[in-house]
Amino acid sequence: MAGRVAIVVRAIPHYRQRFFELLRRRLDDKGIELLLIYGQVSNRRALRRDTVEIPWGHRIHNRILTLGGRELYWQPCLTLLRGVDLVIVTHEASLLINYVLFLQHLLGIRRLALWGHGVTTRRHNSNRIGEALKALVSRRVHWWFAYTQGSAEAVASSGFPQGKITVVGNTIDLHRLEAAQDAVSSEALANLRGEINLRSENVGLYVGGMYPAKRIPFLLEACVLIKREVEDFEMIFMGAGPDERLIEQAAANADWIHKVDPRFDDAKVPYFMLSRVLLMPGVVGLALLDAFALEVPLVTTGIPDHGPEIEYLIDGVNSIMVGDADNPSAYASAVVHLLRDADALARLRAGCRQARERYTIEDMVQHFSEGIQKALAF
Repeated sequence: MAGRVAIVVRAIPHYRQRFFELLRRRLDDKGIELLLIYGQVSNRRALRRDTVEIPWGHRIHNRILTLGGRELYWQPCLTLLRGVDLVIVTHEASLLINYVLFLQHLLGIRRLALWGHGVTTRRHNSNRIGEALKALVSRRVHWWFAYTQGSAEAVASSGFPQGKITVVGNTIDLHRLEAAQDAVSSEALANLRGEINLRSENVGLYVGGMYPAKRIPFLLEACVLIKREVEDFEMIFMGAGPDERLIEQAAANADWIHKVDPRFDDAKVPYFMLSRVLLMPGVVGLALLDAFALEVPLVTTGIPDHGPEIEYLIDGVNSIMVGDADNPSAYASAVVHLLRDADALARLRAGCRQARERYTIEDMVQHFSEGIQKALAF
């Protein structure tokens, strides 16, 4: 099967690089050309320092408009799409090119597919008009690439045909992280422990962007409560963002709080190896997969805004979901229990290992590739 497919994204998060590389190879084997088009994030988003460049992709310069506190993106890519049979875009109301491509789809110029959650999971970021337009587009495109089974069900519930939905099984390269873990020597780990000035084995880890949805103040309050119960508890915060100043202030007054800059892929692995639990009471997405790959159980809360990957979490089996989402004491108690109960922690780690074998990037690439072939043939 021959054809040209374009994927247009706002920018390339570090965790997508391996996926795009593998997808390109898989499609090339099938005689399908992949055109990857990407731009840059806003200065505010750039504070997270979590995007990468892909040399074989087509880099464009996004135009970013701030309207009523929301960022709208214009991705100037129409000339690059000449001769393309199928365009895949992410399901986001803030990407203005999506509406132009939708109109072209309706006019029969080229087919449009959506890739994403299927629903708005982070309601505090939503806009009524934007979400209404997004819902309209989502029901009338050519194909859907849904992150998870729950995402697919949400899309189908809107009236979209189930036969034109591909469940991709959103994930990252878990086996690569596992291999990176095996490659870290005990000497390197000891050196890193010294650099951070860790003195304990009872270490918690936070990884990711630092912004309001991540609930950094809640986590800091919970950490203080954990420290009262577990005297040698220490906490590593790895990441960046507008709320990292809160962590820097806390670290300046507490030698058991350690702030490190963002680390990605293999570079983040040793920090997981120094930690017993992954503490993220705010929105959780692909970080859950990091927990599975590196056997560091996640403790989160039952807030309604998690990414669709939260479907992979089985409370008490591979992670912990604290139901009392607004109670730092309840969250701290759950963490204290794990730090004091080696058997409970070991059971969660075993659950992580099982999950690691279920959600692989190889499967995601296969599902996505098969979906593209079906969409081109339909």
